[in-house]
Amino acid sequence: MLRISEHFEYYNKSHFSTFQEVVNLGHYYDSTIQADRIDFFDEAEDTCVSIGLHKNDEDKLISCNIKSSYYIGLDQFPKLKLNVYVEPKLNNGTLQLDYITMLLEALKAPDNFDHLDGLIETKLNEEWIEIKSDLKPILTPFLIAQFLSVVQNLVKKGLKKSYYTVQENLNSRVKGKILVGDQIKHNLLKNRLTKTICQFQEFGFDTEVNQFLKYVLSVIPELLADFNQDNQFNQLQEVLNYCKGGFYQVNNKIFKKIKHHENNPFYRNYNQAVQLGNQILALQDYNISSQNQQKTTKHPRFWIDMSKLFELYVFQQLKEKYPKNGEVQYHKKFNKQEPDFILNIKDGIKAVVDAKYKPRYANGNPSMEDARQLSGYTRLNSVYRELGLIDDNRVIPAYFIYPANLSLIKEQENNFGNPFEDDFILSENAILKTDCRKSTSYKEMYLQEVKLPFLVAITDNKVLSEKQV
Repeated sequence: MLRISEHFEYYNKSHFSTFQEVVNLGHYYDSTIQADRIDFFDEAEDTCVSIGLHKNDEDKLISCNIKSSYYIGLDQFPKLKLNVYVEPKLNNGTLQLDYITMLLEALKAPDNFDHLDGLIETKLNEEWIEIKSDLKPILTPFLIAQFLSVVQNLVKKGLKKSYYTVQENLNSRVKGKILVGDQIKHNLLKNRLTKTICQFQEFGFDTEVNQFLKYVLSVIPELLADFNQDNQFNQLQEVLNYCKGGFYQVNNKIFKKIKHHENNPFYRNYNQAVQLGNQILALQDYNISSQNQQKTTKHPRFWIDMSKLFELYVFQQLKEKYPKNGEVQYHKKFNKQEPDFILNIKDGIKAVVDAKYKPRYANGNPSMEDARQLSGYTRLNSVYRELGLIDDNRVIPAYFIYPANLSLIKEQENNFGNPFEDDFILSENAILKTDCRKSTSYKEMYLQEVKLPFLVAITDNKVLSEKQV
């Protein structure tokens, strides 16, 4: 298996011994295969990981290019049949991005539940991949974190009540319709003349979909058992305990999966909860804790878009500071253009904001393409109209928001000098309570950092969380 991290690039190295994961890549080589790639939802412009193979005149494999982007996951190259696992970015041997905390923080903004589509791709119906039992892929806690956040939101609003069918053996009374066959078998033949088996409708919380959600909540502790030494486990356990309290009026029932579609817009999050719940139940076949005597186990293929997760995380940060309705707009389209965020603060800042999940931004050197794209958004007449500035000649401020504490990665991009000031300048133009830099080459363009949560490993192999490294 090829095991790398996100933002990884292994470029034209001829000595494979320095990279043990691909030392036997020659076994996968076919003269008809020059390159292979895996795309997110099969979209050609969204490549998760790619590999290029090169040979000499003697048809011998001499080098390869391997590059990962902003996706983490487990999959198999379709042509090479080579398994690949892309894990969260490691700053060094002890630091790892805490993606679970990022997700839980992002979903504190209820508006983010409308933007979960495209965050994760699961391939449960494709052949699962055999992995070492000590490898803990992130799909399980990530799905559980999403599910718990959605269910927590449902519990806060109040579970949906509905009519559901009840069968009951009533004493000295009749309700609904009598089930004649069951009445004869269970009551008349046993001389229980005061009992009547009836079927009737009741209105309440004990519906099938609520029973399904309660059952999924009941299997989560077993699936989380392998993560009980992680700080992530404690966070998820707290949300789980909160969610369970909302289902005390719902009966227990076992499910494999359920089909449900909620048409009421107030309860539309039920659709997300059911979809996630079905995927979590599918993962019951994969449970490292129950197979801890085996050296290998199987896990489904999946991909998570970390740039999308970063956008959701930034959206929550902006909504926390600007909570009023309409002050922060997420992915609003203007003439087929779609900036990440529009800030429209009454008697305050009006700006276009772009979230860039790129480590190189910490060095203050965005690409020319990114700078031109963001500048283009601020020149749209439709954006001026949205911000109420159509008769104003001012330049709309543009902000790049980037992760401040990801390690720097060398990227094959055209550098055009450093158009941003080298020193951090705390400015009154900052849109968040973090360091902000101002461009020296572009008018009203700024870089605003956001620090991400990381996990810090210590010597006894336990993992502690450091809020902001």
